[in-house]
Amino acid sequence: MNLQRAAQTRSAAVAVVSVFLSLFHAGLAAQEKPVSILAARIGGHIHPSICRTENGTLVVVYKGANVLMCSRSTDDGETWTKPEPIATSARRPDVIREVKKFEVYPGTADTLPDDRILVTWNFIADDKAKDGYYERALLYSMSSDQGQSWTEQQLIGPVDEKHLGAVRHNVLPWAEGQWLLPLRVGPPQLFDPRSGKLTVFPLVGPDGKQNEFQQISRTAKGSLVAMGPVLLHSTDEGKSWGNVDDFPAVPDKRDNAEGRFLTTLKDGRVLVTWGIGSDNKGLRYNLSLDDGQTWKADRTVTLLPETRITARYYSARTIQLDDAHVGTAFMNGDGVHFLKVELKRLAMPSLR
Repeated sequence: MNLQRAAQTRSAAVAVVSVFLSLFHAGLAAQEKPVSILAARIGGHIHPSICRTENGTLVVVYKGANVLMCSRSTDDGETWTKPEPIATSARRPDVIREVKKFEVYPGTADTLPDDRILVTWNFIADDKAKDGYYERALLYSMSSDQGQSWTEQQLIGPVDEKHLGAVRHNVLPWAEGQWLLPLRVGPPQLFDPRSGKLTVFPLVGPDGKQNEFQQISRTAKGSLVAMGPVLLHSTDEGKSWGNVDDFPAVPDKRDNAEGRFLTTLKDGRVLVTWGIGSDNKGLRYNLSLDDGQTWKADRTVTLLPETRITARYYSARTIQLDDAHVGTAFMNGDGVHFLKVELKRLAMPSLR
């Protein structure tokens, strides 16, 4: 009889816990409601980027009709201003020949240590059918007022009469006012915006290979993490690098190498956000608890699992909002969107 009562008690307890977890998960899911920055059918190289200024203003930049568009939020992403063009991004640089086929290709938006916003992009002039030349200049503009106005465009490069191409996914502020540029093609470059000087930044792993890297980030502890075909970690300003094993967002081919983004958190953890392939659904998140040195696949959390989110050739981008939240900018065929996420949602396996 006692055994029967104990079994009934256990069953009742399991049922109560099950109901509680169901309600808890429903409550969390209710919080996972993206806000649309642009609600319209879109396609092509839209590539929204996001950054945050010291006063909490969020700035999202993406490609419109051959011009970069900018939207701002001052309430942690609950509402967004009407997207406005960054006019200088539409202008063909004087050094680029005029052709019928051209494109403004978005890069990234970053907040510099002095709180200015830096935006990069390419102006592509394609007349290969006529002269065999696909010209892809790397340009930038800056804002000192949280994205309300922008400086005239400036050119980065060329090097040996060749333009640098695309920056993916961020520009990393470096010593003496320099910027470290992870390039889509070729080794990273250190750029001095005062002199215009470019210097190759050799980033060679233990295997001796000079890979292309989509992103190089600095952690709260001062280490560097570099994400490319492999994930590397450095504790000596990039003089030497070690492999990081078991990274969950390893690409299976070069196209997918773009579909990932690293976020270094203030408490020393490192977050990766990613998607898979051209039919991706959901936002995948995984946290490293120790400066990006170790990762566990069973920490992966997928939010919005039924929502189509563009991943191939592209990545959703996540920034830290405060000690308790991150925010992700992403796109799909229905527009550009923002999702605010509690960090505890990504840190506790029981909440998946």
